[in-house]
Amino acid sequence: MRRVEQAVILCGGLGTRLHPVTHDIPKSMMPIQDRPFLEYLVEHVKKQGIGRFLFCTGHLHEQIETHFGNGIAFDVEILYSIEQEPLGTGGALLNATQLLDDIFFVSYGDSLLPIDLAPMVELFSVQTALGVITVYDNHDKITVNNVHLADDGLVLAYNKKESIAEMNGVEAGVSLLSKTVLELAIDRKFSLETDIFPKLINRGRLFGLLTPQRFYDIGTPEGLELGKVILDDVG
Repeated sequence: MRRVEQAVILCGGLGTRLHPVTHDIPKSMMPIQDRPFLEYLVEHVKKQGIGRFLFCTGHLHEQIETHFGNGIAFDVEILYSIEQEPLGTGGALLNATQLLDDIFFVSYGDSLLPIDLAPMVELFSVQTALGVITVYDNHDKITVNNVHLADDGLVLAYNKKESIAEMNGVEAGVSLLSKTVLELAIDRKFSLETDIFPKLINRGRLFGLLTPQRFYDIGTPEGLELGKVILDDVG
């Protein structure tokens, strides 16, 4: 089985859904029990045996760098790739190409999916995958489905804007990617979700790990309040 040693956290967004609060603080640094949300995310990934992080930052990036530094205070290693302008989820990775491992986890800086990551690596290893995404089974219908997943894990369709009857899950915010997927970029600004994942699906190279564990997104006021409740006893 392939060994994955790097986690990339995308924390360069403007946090527009949380304005005006995020005028002064990056959304990944929103405080929960006097700790920034990003600390919980780092802690969860660290428990999986991953000690090297790359933060793709932008908006108010100095606050993240001041808090985390090189990661030594958190017993991890942290590098930074700074966007001078918003580049999208794919563009952020392309901007950080020289700092990326051949295979790496990717997570949004405002979202937590508390699952074991090892099955993603196993799925990546046994299939001809260039990418593995996490897919929430949506048993409690927290939102509309946006992924059609086959029984063997092959992603047959993915669309964040339009749901179809065959879709049976929701993309849950954690991915495992080969760096070679960035060769599919056609511009310096692009989205993984809309510009890269469809190309991988067409090639039969995107797989999904189905999980009953819901994800927690603090990128909206409602999500932030729920996140505070969920993480309250962790703080």
